Amino acid sequence: MTTTPPLRTWLPSWIFLSISWGIAFYFIKIAGSDLSPIQIAFGRVALGSITVLIILFSMKQHLPNTSKAWFRANIAGFLQHTAPFILIAYSELTISTILAGIAMAVTPIWTALFSMAFIPKDKISKNEFFGIFAGFLGVLVLIGIWEGSSGENNLLGVMAVILATAGYGGAVIYTRSKVTELGFSPLSFIAAQLTASALQLLLLSLLFTSIPTEVSSSTVWSILVLGILSTGFSFPLLYKIIRDVGSLAAATISYASPIVSTLLGVILLREKLHWYQPIGAVLILYGVALVQGINFSKIWSRRGDLNP
Repeated sequence: MTTTPPLRTWLPSWIFLSISWGIAFYFIKIAGSDLSPIQIAFGRVALGSITVLIILFSMKQHLPNTSKAWFRANIAGFLQHTAPFILIAYSELTISTILAGIAMAVTPIWTALFSMAFIPKDKISKNEFFGIFAGFLGVLVLIGIWEGSSGENNLLGVMAVILATAGYGGAVIYTRSKVTELGFSPLSFIAAQLTASALQLLLLSLLFTSIPTEVSSSTVWSILVLGILSTGFSFPLLYKIIRDVGSLAAATISYASPIVSTLLGVILLREKLHWYQPIGAVLILYGVALVQGINFSKIWSRRGDLNP
């Protein structure tokens, strides 16, 4: 017999993640005034890595100690941090935080597509098919495809953020198929993954960027928030939610974080919310719900996926 987990065990973490991931788009936009996309990604991942390592060692856990684990940590780190963080920062040079934040909700649809492509036992259901269709239709509506590549809907910027969501989706499938079998704790592997990504981004920064001539205090604070809150604390809390109430409950964060990013874009950055963007957001999130089989009337009564 299962029991409904008390709200206090998961709701504060859920709210924190919804806010910290939603505000990330605002702070990326601010940091972009002084730093290149690669530098933003490096600062974020380096601080996130340090934060997670402190948490890891304080819990008396250790990093993976096999070459296979570190090889796979590099791949997972590239898919989940290195490439997406650069692409998102690049996208926000030309598109609004509103558009970038809402488009990120497409991630679970990519996960479903990659799952069907690379995990043979996963077959597409009718609901998943309609969910994928609704999701990509939502993307077309979200960007106002009929308006062409305007200043607000720059095609390269939109493609960059969509590629970032593909990276996230690929990271989920790679972790499921290649990482879980290694047997390390989630916190241990995410620490290795972030460390590997930080080293990748350090190399890219040395090769392709120069030291910025001036960095404002707002940029420094933005990187601190992105690294410590939106990256470092976020992943341990994500696994806590999965443990307490399940992965589907954790997935609903994608419904809340775009609201946060949209509000900050409208209120603080004075960005314009076009009439068709909420419609596109609804289509995307409806597609995500179909793909993930989310039943909101039952989802919060589940026990966590990591519980016996």
